[in-house]
Amino acid sequence: MKKMLGTGALLLLIIYLLPVGYRVYAGGSGTGDAKDMLSVHAEMDESSGNGEENGNVNVNGNGAVAVGGSGTAGGALPASGQVSGSDTGNPYDNINNAGTGVQAGASGTGWGAGGTSSVWSTAGTTGSVRTGSVQSGGAQGGGSAGLAAGVDINSEGREVAAGGEIAVLTGGEVRTMPLETYVEGVVAAEISPDFPEEAIRAQAVAARTYAVYKAKAGRPMQHRDADVCDDYTHCAAYIDLAAAASGRWGEDAGTNTGIIRKAVQDTAGEIVTKDREPIVAVFHAASAARTESAKDIWGTDIPYLQSVASPGGSACSKYEGTVRMTFDEFRAKIRESYPEADLSGDPKRWFSASTRSGAGSVIVCTMGGVQVRGTDLRTVLGLNSANFSLTIDENSISFHTVGYGHGVGLSQYGAKYLAEQGSTYQDILTHYYTGTEIAKMSA
Repeated sequence: MKKMLGTGALLLLIIYLLPVGYRVYAGGSGTGDAKDMLSVHAEMDESSGNGEENGNVNVNGNGAVAVGGSGTAGGALPASGQVSGSDTGNPYDNINNAGTGVQAGASGTGWGAGGTSSVWSTAGTTGSVRTGSVQSGGAQGGGSAGLAAGVDINSEGREVAAGGEIAVLTGGEVRTMPLETYVEGVVAAEISPDFPEEAIRAQAVAARTYAVYKAKAGRPMQHRDADVCDDYTHCAAYIDLAAAASGRWGEDAGTNTGIIRKAVQDTAGEIVTKDREPIVAVFHAASAARTESAKDIWGTDIPYLQSVASPGGSACSKYEGTVRMTFDEFRAKIRESYPEADLSGDPKRWFSASTRSGAGSVIVCTMGGVQVRGTDLRTVLGLNSANFSLTIDENSISFHTVGYGHGVGLSQYGAKYLAEQGSTYQDILTHYYTGTEIAKMSA
């Protein structure tokens, strides 16, 4: 894969960026297999039990990928969903031609949080790479989404029906369990039981949708005997609910277990769909005022993964963070992944240019003469997001991040905020996954 990164010079240098993060496999054509991939990185928000984001997605296909239409859904967000103010820009950032750069987390509409993602293409011996054509369906209007008629999600890949079972690679062993039991474990690992009930319900439906999608897509080489795994960098975080109760919640174990089970039971069999198909229900912890679109982050326009207003992210304990390192430490980290980068001489001259997404995410930047994706830099340096500013002083380099996760799809803290404002889980889901509806799985 081609590497990338970048900025200008000066004693104090600030780069504004913001990224993504999970893996998407799109169908190939030609005589070889072809894949477009985007990988992720996810940590846990220890204060709330939230996972930073969920993992890889397979978008299998031969040619067309039916991802549905566009349109916004869900209730209107309050004015507080916007971030006031603007930034005059960094005159040393070559990307911001007239000093019109966007500071992390600040602009007229605010900028979404990023995530970690690597993008590369892998083709077969003679195969050409295709991501497939996108078929758009009709727009799904605003307001709460009702339940569509039974959706048959049984096609290629392993069949999962309402009330069915799923194979999970957890703790190094494959366990077959009821789908709803698995969803309980993902919810326990991914979101705090202290969150509003509607936010937890939204997480349950998103987790179920993602699992059904993964099972339908087929088992990848990472776990050929299982539909999903508990590796949050590949699928989704998972913990046995009983283990979570005994090891994490202490005297609140009974109460918290009941909260999670109720949210899962209340939404049993419900998934988010587009054109009667389960969607790629990615989620992350917290956005910086807006989520990212799949197109800006992964290069593929998926109509239901658009940039939308997402207030409430600042409630996340890792919404803002700083990673500081000496120049030697920075060189060591970068050279492990980018040995060709020239990091000699004045550190203020290591960075030269960057390209951002429409929401402010750094798509690529140039560092030491090498182009690096902002999301890859996040992974290499262990940043909370790719929405960051960079400061160089005489002795060190510091990265100041805003947001937590890849920034695409459902924001857990955004869901919390909307639930506190009275939104239902259907409102929340159809806001973050635009143009979708909530459907009952077929038995």
